[in-house]
Amino acid sequence: MSDLLVLQSVLDAMSDASAMIGQDGTILCVNRKWRQFSGENEGDLVSHYVGTNYIGVCQSSSGEGAELARHIAAGIEGVLREAKVFGAEYPCHSNTERRWFEVHANPFDLAGERYALIAHRNVTSRVLAQDEALHAEQNAQNLAAIVATMPDAVLAFDLEGRINSWNAAAQKLYGYRRDEVMGQSMEILYPPGWPRGIKDYIADIVVNDLRHFDVVRMTRSGQLRTIAITAAPIRDPSGEVIGISNVHRDVTEEREAQQRLRSVLDNLFSFVGVLGLDGTLVEANKAPLEAAGLLPKDVIGKKFWDCYWWSFSPDTQEQLRQSCEKARNGEVVRYDVEVRVANDQLIWIDFQIAPLRNSKGEIVNLIPSGIDISERKAMHKALEASHHTFQNLVARSPFGIYTVDSDLRLAHVSDGAQPVFANVRPLIGRDFAEALRTIWPEPFATEAINRFHHTLETGEKYHAPSTIERRNDKDAVEAYDWMIERIDMPDGRPGVVCNFYDLSERQRYEEHIRLLMREVNHRSKNLLTVVMSMARQTARTASPAEFVERFSQRLYGLAASQDLIVRGNWGGVSVADLVKSQLIHLAEEIQDHRVQMEGPEMILSPSAAEGIGVALHELSTNALKYGSLSGAEGTVAITWNIDGDDNSFRIGWVERGGPLVKAPDRTGFGRTVIEKMAASAVGGRVELDYAPTGLQWTLIAPMTEVEMTEAG
Repeated sequence: MSDLLVLQSVLDAMSDASAMIGQDGTILCVNRKWRQFSGENEGDLVSHYVGTNYIGVCQSSSGEGAELARHIAAGIEGVLREAKVFGAEYPCHSNTERRWFEVHANPFDLAGERYALIAHRNVTSRVLAQDEALHAEQNAQNLAAIVATMPDAVLAFDLEGRINSWNAAAQKLYGYRRDEVMGQSMEILYPPGWPRGIKDYIADIVVNDLRHFDVVRMTRSGQLRTIAITAAPIRDPSGEVIGISNVHRDVTEEREAQQRLRSVLDNLFSFVGVLGLDGTLVEANKAPLEAAGLLPKDVIGKKFWDCYWWSFSPDTQEQLRQSCEKARNGEVVRYDVEVRVANDQLIWIDFQIAPLRNSKGEIVNLIPSGIDISERKAMHKALEASHHTFQNLVARSPFGIYTVDSDLRLAHVSDGAQPVFANVRPLIGRDFAEALRTIWPEPFATEAINRFHHTLETGEKYHAPSTIERRNDKDAVEAYDWMIERIDMPDGRPGVVCNFYDLSERQRYEEHIRLLMREVNHRSKNLLTVVMSMARQTARTASPAEFVERFSQRLYGLAASQDLIVRGNWGGVSVADLVKSQLIHLAEEIQDHRVQMEGPEMILSPSAAEGIGVALHELSTNALKYGSLSGAEGTVAITWNIDGDDNSFRIGWVERGGPLVKAPDRTGFGRTVIEKMAASAVGGRVELDYAPTGLQWTLIAPMTEVEMTEAG
């Protein structure tokens, strides 16, 4: 037992997971490392496999790795039987990592019995290192093959700028063999006077880690080429930079073509740009930049709709954003839009955005373009305004205007001409001959149609004498002055325009004037009769000194009535307006507070207005001199109404609050006016009461004699 204890101590001191097995393959004891590995890998935490037949477990393995397990079992049997040393490598991967182990079995005898010491060592790092070395070697071989066969020049140099790698493409590009440039400075390729040395480039590349730039380099024959360089630092395993690798591509023709394209674009008057598929502006020609006072750095790299040209209007930005989306889906979008240029000025452009496809038909960019159409827009707007003005002038002209096309169909009818064709529907496109025969009788309709045919065929103008005809479509006689001439229609074919003036209204107006003149003549005679009567009656009752004043006042009252009649175009006078006109000579305080008026709205005939007006003027004059308005408290109530029972008109004058009233001793002209002249003018009667409390006057007349009728 003491030997086993010593053996256990020796096992525990071993760094590999180890176990001792007996002659039959049973595990007799294990070391500390074995127990630790068993615990970390979900093994038997109680016995740690002590008592388990190691060889039996290996022999009973199945599935992947079973053959290797049986090989290990056979090897251990050889150790126990023949005292051979056995070793093998096997994978033992977990769920989280890939692992490899090495098993070693060594025989030893103890107390006449043979045992085997089995040790398991983790060799994962060695296996991985070997694997990496194999891959590195293969990668190096692959990389060397790639570099050797690359179409681009691949070269490298150390931190002093000395060339240490040079592929076949570099020789083809620059004309130098590899043995001619190895160890030479990179500046052998620099053209004379090149502003930067190799040390400047090395410092820049080391700081920025990787750079892309264009330079000019010189070939062995002295030819200058534009070279696109991709440069990167070369690092050793510790991360230290030990050199620089370069890929050189000859882009001379490409850059020249780009420069020619740039020159063409920059000299275009139109706006042209290039967008990424996400709407980022990656290129813009000179025109839009100069128009807005921008530099490339102000817009390149920004979303197109966020650039200065568009950012003045959210609606404009959204429209552009949607247009870019359509272009990404393969549509070509075009519309007129306002954009912002220098000094916040807005101009109109004809804008288009289209997809740009590669050789495979894939959309790789979006191309926006625009042409300044501000002048065209202004001209169009002016032309449109002029057209609308002319159209309105034509449409609202007192003259009627209509056109007939080459097929003799109505093409346009102005507002002024619409009433003539009121009973022709549909109108536009209607056969002109059919329309005329609907409106006018024969033979006038046929004569007019033939006139239109003749003008359309020959171009001969025609001006008709005044035409007076009774219409077919309504009971009315109408008169027109009209003329026709040939014109060019919008479709380029000839047509006929007719301009006409409706004389019917003028004839009605002239007839109305004649009627008014007769009325004026009649009323003038009546008025002169009234004036002469007023003059004679006033002269009888007044001294020469009083005559002028009284006669002037009565003429003023008559003139006020006449003024209302004339202002109403002899169409009648409102009772309320008549009353107010005859009280206007009273003070405003009397008019506003001491005279009350009440009655329905009605219109008096001119003759009734004259008679009633003279009476009201006489009553107001007497009230101011002798009656209720001569004192400070007196009032006058003027009322009028219509008696429905006998269809008569009544107007009354009632005075209150004045001095005591008594009937006059004699009948003067004033009484004659208020009693007889007013009654005579309307075929009525007057009731006059000199009540002590105040004068009361009432005029009663038939409505037929007082009210204004349509006949006047």
